[in-house]
Amino acid sequence: MVRKQIGNKGSPKPVDPDKTAYGVMISVSGAACILLLYMTLFGQRMRRTAIRWHVINCSWWSILHLISYGSSAEKAPWPNFIISEDWRDSYKEVECFTRSIFPFGMIFVYFEAMIRTCVPSLSDNWIFNMIFFLLLIPYLNIIAMFCFFAKWMEVDWFYPPIEFLNLFTYVIFCLVTIVYLIFCLIQSGFCCFVIFSRNNHKRTAYTFIEMWLLFPYGLIPAIMYGPSFGFTSLEFVRKFFLKWLMENGFGGGTGEGGEFMETMMKVAEYAITAMPWFVLLVPLAQVSLAVICIEMFREQVGPHRVLNFEYFSVNLAILYPNGPSFRCGNKA
Repeated sequence: MVRKQIGNKGSPKPVDPDKTAYGVMISVSGAACILLLYMTLFGQRMRRTAIRWHVINCSWWSILHLISYGSSAEKAPWPNFIISEDWRDSYKEVECFTRSIFPFGMIFVYFEAMIRTCVPSLSDNWIFNMIFFLLLIPYLNIIAMFCFFAKWMEVDWFYPPIEFLNLFTYVIFCLVTIVYLIFCLIQSGFCCFVIFSRNNHKRTAYTFIEMWLLFPYGLIPAIMYGPSFGFTSLEFVRKFFLKWLMENGFGGGTGEGGEFMETMMKVAEYAITAMPWFVLLVPLAQVSLAVICIEMFREQVGPHRVLNFEYFSVNLAILYPNGPSFRCGNKA
């Protein structure tokens, strides 16, 4: 009887399925980030463009984010893997820091892509490439790390700097994404002119296809970051806009304001539940989208491109033997 009681006390606790799932996602996403980082650093077909520097930056910070989440999150699969007390106390700041890197970098990538679409010859200009290298690696990281370490400065900040950086970069990124979408629509009209023109343009239809493929690469991870951004923005809204919301009838009651707040609370509840899944899958989504949407990563995967634009070009050449000079693969 005594043995039975001792055995019951020593029985293992039931395994939390969420922890197991998080561990699997962290492992898969981490392996994908390491593979992409290796490909970006040592790939033979890698070019010195902004998207390369952006992918390098996102990859190594995503690895740090996954390690931190796996050790310090509420349902961490490997709790206490990082034994530093300072790290545990700063877990939320680390998460804000790593979440800010992708939208911050994409702002520069979008502008570089718009410039290169208009002037393709700048792709081989080392000064142009160096400018965006400096913006995406030293400049971006210095600003992000300053905002992170500003927590320990003896300054009375109006809002925690790293959280404000996260909010600011996400909002600016969304605005620049809209600008880039409008740019793509306008340039698509010029694409039709290039296709049916007999002149030899430096910009081919392939240039515009690559322009459009960058859009889902930036948009899909941004949507996946949405729940975490919304969670970060709640405190900002409460601090600076709660009074205005209360004065305009959004703080409660049975009218439209009360219904609005009730709806927003339900949305926030669902977002908090889904946030870990989105956050842990973002690195894997970035890797997959880089291989699908970015030319040099498609070329790196194998000798044949995932999206075979040359085949499309040959078919058009058969349809228009004496017509427009439509050469998708010719980037000269």
